[in-house]
Amino acid sequence: MPLAQATGFLGVLLVAASSVSVAAVPVDVDPTAIPVLGGLAERPVLGLAAALVGMGLAVIGWLLLGTVLIGQSAHAVSPRRVLATLALWAAPLLVVPPMFSDDVYSYLGQGAIANLGSDPYTGGPADYLDPANPLARNVSGYWEHSAAPYGPLFLLLAQLIVRIAGTDVIAGIALHRIAELVGIALVLWALPALARRTGARVQTVLWLGMLNPLLLFHLIGGIHNDGLMLGLMLAGTEVALRGLDRDRIGVVPLVAGLGLIGTAAAVKLPAAAALSVVTVALTRRWGGGITLGRSVTVTVLPFAVVMAALSLISGYGLGWVAGLSTPGEVSSWLAPTNQAGFLAGGVGMLFGADITETAISVGKVVGGVTALPVGAVVLARMLAGRVEPITGLGLLFAVAIVCGPVVQPWYLLWCVLPFAAAGLAVRRRWQLAWLSAVLAAIVPPLGSDLHGDMASIALGYGIAAAVLGAIVLAGRYLRIASPAA
Repeated sequence: MPLAQATGFLGVLLVAASSVSVAAVPVDVDPTAIPVLGGLAERPVLGLAAALVGMGLAVIGWLLLGTVLIGQSAHAVSPRRVLATLALWAAPLLVVPPMFSDDVYSYLGQGAIANLGSDPYTGGPADYLDPANPLARNVSGYWEHSAAPYGPLFLLLAQLIVRIAGTDVIAGIALHRIAELVGIALVLWALPALARRTGARVQTVLWLGMLNPLLLFHLIGGIHNDGLMLGLMLAGTEVALRGLDRDRIGVVPLVAGLGLIGTAAAVKLPAAAALSVVTVALTRRWGGGITLGRSVTVTVLPFAVVMAALSLISGYGLGWVAGLSTPGEVSSWLAPTNQAGFLAGGVGMLFGADITETAISVGKVVGGVTALPVGAVVLARMLAGRVEPITGLGLLFAVAIVCGPVVQPWYLLWCVLPFAAAGLAVRRRWQLAWLSAVLAAIVPPLGSDLHGDMASIALGYGIAAAVLGAIVLAGRYLRIASPAA
């Protein structure tokens, strides 16, 4: 346990230290002026190598911790000790610039558009903001003309943050990180509560869910609003299910839980998957399939009221529906449906045919058509009692990820967090852990000085591989040489 904790902490420290070089530092900030670490900003290759070594050590430390917390020895480690490890590993990432992504600058730009009284669902920061505005200058070129793809609640939050922070980019980043930490705190409350429903060991649940490098790197370090979505959704699911646990259905917790799920969907719409889980649970409570229509009416009504109220309060009505297509403007190479399109496009190029975009479009249609019946099968198995609600929620998100048009590494948390609380077999937990480890390590943080510089990126990877290889070999040697071994 101490070895795993120290290895992970050293890794996170290296990731945080490298942020001056490879994070999405605001354009008006001079990272070279930072004491001690500023030198890394002038050596982006070394910064990348340090980040990659840190990511590797963090993942190794997490997997080492898993060998303690998945198995018979887990009972010897208290949940409080796991939470202390979370605090230790998360702390360095609370003070770094946005890492692994610059999406938070889009959040600030969209909030600035709303604060001006314009509609962020009809254009991007470059369309509405003064080019000299710091909140426009930091937005990625991919998204500067793109409409907001988020729900009305998140736009209201983004507008409030801009109203408080003004054009102070650093203050805006800090406020968005605080909002994400509120979401992560809700996840931290919900996961143990959900785990008690399935009999899963809380220590193991916290390890797989909260200490997951994807959560550390992308939700805390990257400040993605998925943290807020997941926290509201999981908390809402737990509260709603509590209402169904009673001898007589608790109307207040059921409605409150559905309302929380509605707020989660008003951040990012995928959270609406939890609505179907509660609907199926209510149908089973009422005796089966013949009451499905009644259950749908009861559960959809509070959800719809919350969504409608937030849409009305935002002032943009249902404009957020049009923004749902924005993420698909850039073809995600991690999406399985897009990978098939890229492969078909590569084969086409061999024969002089440019069919990549067409193939990707076809793949997206096939994915959407496939998701519907597969998702229906998951719901049917839940209705029959063959799949319990928390596992069902994880399966629905797994279908969305495999068949969806857009996949980012942290999207895996959509299904990992419910699965963590679902009491899966040890083999399944390790499969999720290794998949998380791969996705956590597959996307490096690349500062602006490294984008497109393949030679420098390759050199950074080479240095990191050599250092990590030496550390692993040294660790194996010390273990073999130790008298305790």
